[in-house]
Amino acid sequence: MSAARTPTGEMARALYEMKGDDGKRRYTVHQIADRLGVSRATIYRHLDPDKPVSA
Repeated sequence: MSAARTPTGEMARALYEMKGDDGKRRYTVHQIADRLGVSRATIYRHLDPDKPVSA
């Protein structure tokens, strides 16, 4: 299973893609990581669909 297809990955991508009224991203990677209780590196792994997931 790829990182983006995990529940955390799906939530991370959904939050990352949300836009505010000004058209900018609503949440930073730091805010998403804090909300999901993971590191920023974990969020970046979930957002990079081309990067293979190591076990």
